Amino acid sequence: MGRPVGFFERERYRQLRLHALEDMCARRRDQSRYADALRLGLLAVQSEPLRETAHRQVMQVHLAEGNAGEALRQYDGFRRLLQAELGLPPSSAMRSLVDDVRHSGP
Repeated sequence: MGRPVGFFERERYRQLRLHALEDMCARRRDQSRYADALRLGLLAVQSEPLRETAHRQVMQVHLAEGNAGEALRQYDGFRRLLQAELGLPPSSAMRSLVDDVRHSGP
């Protein structure tokens, strides 16, 4: 027996919402509207805590503001959550972003 049609519709809506939040976060960041960008990114993270792209958006807002420590704190929290929940490390794209932050020091 398959899943009811309502399940697929809810999943479609959930995915559309997450993508919209991430897109709006990126646009606000590009407009230097960091408080709005951060609010949108954190809404995406709150909606789906294991969604790496949402965490990356939040990290990129912190980096755009010049807050490398906040970006690394966001990464560390995500890394620990992903390990605890799924036994997985963050993707190479996420680790690459962190490596760039750590190697861009003074």
